[in-house]
Amino acid sequence: MEENKKKCSNEEHINIDAVSYCQDCNIYICNKCSNHHQVLFKKHITYNIDNNKEIFIDKCQENEHNIKFEFYCKNHNKLCCAACISKIKTNGFGQHKDCDVCILQDIKEEKKNKLKDNIKFLEDLSINLNNSIKELKRIYEQIDKRKEDLKSKIQNIFTKIRTALNEREDELLLEVENKYKELFRNENIIKECEKLPNTIKKSLEEGKLIDNDWNDNNKLSSIINKCNNIENNIKNINIINENIRKNRINNDINIEFPIENKYFENIINNIKNFGRFNINNDLDSLILKNKDELFKFYNLLSSKIKSLNMKLLYRASRDGLNLNSLKNKINNKSNLIFLFLTGNTRIFGAFISSKVEVEHKKYTKDENAFVFSLNNNKIYKILIPDYAIYFEKDHPLLIGNNWNGNGFFIYSGNFNEYLLTLPKIYDFQKDNELAEGKKKFNELEIFEITYA
Repeated sequence: MEENKKKCSNEEHINIDAVSYCQDCNIYICNKCSNHHQVLFKKHITYNIDNNKEIFIDKCQENEHNIKFEFYCKNHNKLCCAACISKIKTNGFGQHKDCDVCILQDIKEEKKNKLKDNIKFLEDLSINLNNSIKELKRIYEQIDKRKEDLKSKIQNIFTKIRTALNEREDELLLEVENKYKELFRNENIIKECEKLPNTIKKSLEEGKLIDNDWNDNNKLSSIINKCNNIENNIKNINIINENIRKNRINNDINIEFPIENKYFENIINNIKNFGRFNINNDLDSLILKNKDELFKFYNLLSSKIKSLNMKLLYRASRDGLNLNSLKNKINNKSNLIFLFLTGNTRIFGAFISSKVEVEHKKYTKDENAFVFSLNNNKIYKILIPDYAIYFEKDHPLLIGNNWNGNGFFIYSGNFNEYLLTLPKIYDFQKDNELAEGKKKFNELEIFEITYA
């Protein structure tokens, strides 16, 4: 940075750093010369020098024109001089001869109005930015805590089976690091964000200062140049804000380590396949069609279900819309996820942990049952576990129903029709909260959760 500092134009002070620049004299001035210059040339326009920034000079530096800025090129959004717009394009003249050029007065109101908008934008941004930075820090603190918790869990398990699993432990710890690096990129975004308040503050202060100087035509070119700087700062701020938004997407994803104490005896015999992490991007589903929907699904259900290893048991479009087909696929199965698509846009479903007995003809209690909506990004807890599951001839599947019109969904008639009302069994807030009044589904998939 020292090499770029401007030096005083006085030959006797050639090694002294300049502190200001005189536009009229076209010279740099040090502290020793400053007072004399102000006394001799009171009406000259001078600028304080910030050696961290390129100083604005009111005369065109293109090919050393050294002519006062009097025009503005709308095509290139920059100040220019008479030489720049000369109709003869030669020897550095006429770079903007074919551009849309106006005098500075003609662009004044446009820049003035844009500055007011930018000041308002910066004021609003100043209020919200600190909260955004705090939230982003909180997100990354949570991510780091999950990573450390997962590593600690792995290490505790390996102390019990150290002889057989030393090599695998190292592999899994590395895999944890890699998975988090893959899912949560751009961790340096916080450092970028922490620079923003100072940038915004400076731009805001500068904007408010120059907003009072529009009537001083001697400073007009300088004002417009500063307006351009503020506009460029806002572009950079918007880019960083977009990065903040993108980095929030994955903040609640959990990576599961699917090992329970009761399975320890089997681990030794399956050492090579031990410790697979449960982020399954290859789920056999026609309803969850893309990675964003899968992440949203895993994120929502991971707080309720320890493992999301899922095996497809039934698909309506594949196995047929009939009761016998469904019964054969899910009878005597437990830990089931029902996933519905209706109106081609609404995705919702339910989870039941108790065993399904299709000929049981009475309610099955299930305290772990819940209903969920991907569109609402919400889980609806069961309020009356005694009415969780029921099978009956005319109404083959009921989830959360007490025969008083308080059903979650009921198959009837053409089998792909269902009744969806406001149950007292789950904590819905309004009728048709899941399907928005749709009476038929486009697709149904039933998955079995496996823990091995």
